[in-house]
Amino acid sequence: MKNFIYTAFLFLFVAGCKPGIPSDIIQPDKMALVLHDIHIVDAYITTIPNIDTSRTIAAAYYNGIYKRYEIDSALYGKSMAYYSQHPKVLDGIYDKVTKGLTKQKNVLVKADSLVQAKAAKIVKAKFKADSVKRADSLKKVTAPQRAKFKADSLKKVIAVKKADSIKKVDSTKKAKAVLRKAARKKRADSIKARELLKKTINKK
Repeated sequence: MKNFIYTAFLFLFVAGCKPGIPSDIIQPDKMALVLHDIHIVDAYITTIPNIDTSRTIAAAYYNGIYKRYEIDSALYGKSMAYYSQHPKVLDGIYDKVTKGLTKQKNVLVKADSLVQAKAAKIVKAKFKADSVKRADSLKKVTAPQRAKFKADSLKKVIAVKKADSIKKVDSTKKAKAVLRKAARKKRADSIKARELLKKTINKK
């Protein structure tokens, strides 16, 4: 039992003496936040085509990040050099950075979906409003206007029918004239034939 207590005490003593992150280095939790913001800036900078402009904007953003977390570029560089020599700790930091970036990405995707849904809703509402306006404009047509429209339509129909009737009458008249002409010619031919027959009989 004494040996167990001694061993446990020794283990706790050794663990307590294990060196942690130096105080002159940005601590892991804070470093994860700094790297999160820096990676967002780096991603934005890649969208700027002009190199000189991107460098100027990057410097301004980096200074803003340093000011926000109360550090400077020298401390940031020193901390990165330290964590590069301790890859396991750096992996833990980047796990937090990745989770934070993923969470932020999901928020942005959701926000974008909401914006698109809102835009679609606005378009749908506008289309519905336009349809109602058209319906209202049709309802506002007065009785005299409807009567005039109906009268104009009837006039057009009557005019078309009248034109068709005139055409039919003209066709009938032409047909009758042709028949009368043919009848007169037939009678004239009959008279000539009788006269010719009489002359032939008288000669005999």
